[in-house]
Amino acid sequence: MPLAVAAILAFAPVSGCGSSTSAPRTGAAVPTSRTPLLPPPGTVLLTGAVRQPSQITVDQLHQMPLHTVEVSFQNDKGTEHHTEVGVPLAQLIPSSGLATRDKKSDLLSFAILGVGADGYQAAVSYGEISPDFANKDVLVAITEDGKPLNRPRLVVPGDVKGGRYVINLTELHVSRLTPA
Repeated sequence: MPLAVAAILAFAPVSGCGSSTSAPRTGAAVPTSRTPLLPPPGTVLLTGAVRQPSQITVDQLHQMPLHTVEVSFQNDKGTEHHTEVGVPLAQLIPSSGLATRDKKSDLLSFAILGVGADGYQAAVSYGEISPDFANKDVLVAITEDGKPLNRPRLVVPGDVKGGRYVINLTELHVSRLTPA
């Protein structure tokens, strides 16, 4: 079972275990559709190549040092401008929390995939957020323009378009990138 699925299942309540569907006698795989397991609103799962998978709640985010960033980006209607308040991603996922190996600058082999409640996904490399490298102020925002968000939002200041902004954030999945 992939680590990400195991980590998500560890947080999911167990109900209705088992299945009435059996595989064909030929041994062919039965196609399945996976319904994403959504944490409660205001909760973000931290999964993947981390030392300790966990859940982060909005209440916990409010207890951490918050940063404010002014952002602007292009969309189909023009330019949007916002004031975002949240916790820097590098603070939520410090390099000590990554499942690193004893190799020079190993943390540069990691990426973080933000996943929204609707399945939308966007990635940020760990080098972008690391204080030792690009040190970008990528946030998990909890307010926008002074209004609380229903679910946290991944905010990537400096992007020309808002494509890596993930609204209704439900998961931060850390992956080690390796050549195929």
